[in-house]
Amino acid sequence: MSEVNSKLGAPFLSILAEHPLVELVGVVTSPPGRLCPYFLGEEDQVDLEAQARRRGVTLLRPPDVNAAETVFAIAALNPDYIIVGNYQQILKAELLAVPRIMPINFHPSPLPSYAGWAPFFWMARNGETESGVTAISMTVHIDGGPTIAAKPIRLSGTETALEIRESHTVANVALLRELIPRLAAGAPPTVPQDPSRRTYFSKPRDQDYWLDFTQDAETILCTVRAGYRRPGAYVVTEDGNTLVVLSMESVGSRYPASVTPGSVRREDGDVFIAAKDGWLRLWSIEVDGEERLGHLPRSHTSVRTWFEARAAG
Repeated sequence: MSEVNSKLGAPFLSILAEHPLVELVGVVTSPPGRLCPYFLGEEDQVDLEAQARRRGVTLLRPPDVNAAETVFAIAALNPDYIIVGNYQQILKAELLAVPRIMPINFHPSPLPSYAGWAPFFWMARNGETESGVTAISMTVHIDGGPTIAAKPIRLSGTETALEIRESHTVANVALLRELIPRLAAGAPPTVPQDPSRRTYFSKPRDQDYWLDFTQDAETILCTVRAGYRRPGAYVVTEDGNTLVVLSMESVGSRYPASVTPGSVRREDGDVFIAAKDGWLRLWSIEVDGEERLGHLPRSHTSVRTWFEARAAG
């Protein structure tokens, strides 16, 4: 089970279809017209429907994966396991009970930390340095089932959300390859998660991508990295236009600190914006879907925060 344009689901499908210890009896993916937003606008788009059809594998694209007819169709395939990687419908109890051995989810975080939506976004936004991926036996408790295996990942704390997503995809693919012989041998042992260590994050809101220059520079940089590349962190200019910021860097106290956060200065073609505790150089922005060197019209002397923009209507 994976989203139709998932860059995790595509290698998962290939591995499961080609591995000598596995018989892939079906692929369940998103319904027609629905794409996972994580991968929109990227090069090298994938298509799980096309992959499955080329291999002659049974394909299901249900609007509701928990509908009685879908549960019946999956049960008719008589699976030992359901393997989930980047599938955004929540599986309910009746469907979780279908596989003979267990349903398994490959989550891109070191569970019980960063359960929930888009962990790569929240890790970048928090400047995380300790991460990992986890395979769990699924229960009705979202991302809360017992752990089968995990793979740690070290981060620098300065990665973009895209870089984190890609490194965790590689790690999850490696974890699947390592687990297949154990799964083929029968039910693997599991270890309950420690609920006292659980952190859960919901789907990022529009507000979570907007830059508040009353915050410190490092918080702003983390938000910029978390928004990269889609949909990008935002500011609003004085004329009410939205500017998508793709990269910035801290330049410390390059200019006097006694200015209003969000103030703009220019020097030799570069643009600098004041944060609470220093200045940031604007490196690149999005223009017509492309990443370009950052600039602002010379008439602009400040940018608004999300809250100011909302108040202005």
